[in-house]
Amino acid sequence: MEMRFKAMNHFTAKLPLVKPDWNFSLVGYDTKTNMLSGVILGMRKEIDGIIDEYALRYGNFNALLTGGDMGFFVPHLKNKIFADPHLIYKGLYAINKTNS
Repeated sequence: MEMRFKAMNHFTAKLPLVKPDWNFSLVGYDTKTNMLSGVILGMRKEIDGIIDEYALRYGNFNALLTGGDMGFFVPHLKNKIFADPHLIYKGLYAINKTNS
C-alpha cells in the first residue's frame, strides 16, 4: 500500500505523498481522500478477486491475511477471512519452540 502511495507521488508532478488513513469514502472530497479510496478500495478488490479465483478452483478453503496494512482492508472485504497482523511472528515462535 505504501509503495502505491509513493509511486503516485514520485511519478507525477503534483500528487502529494499520502499516508494511510481510515478516514475516506468511496468518492473522496479532495485529492488525498480520492487517493486513499483508490488505493485502499482498489487493493480490497484485488484481494477479494484472488480469493474468488481460489474459491472457483478449490472450493472450500481458508484465506489468511496478515501484516501491518491488513487492518485497512479487513473491514472492506466481502470474503470471510482469518486476519491476524502478527500471524507470521506467532508461527515463527511456534516453530522455534518446537525445535528448541
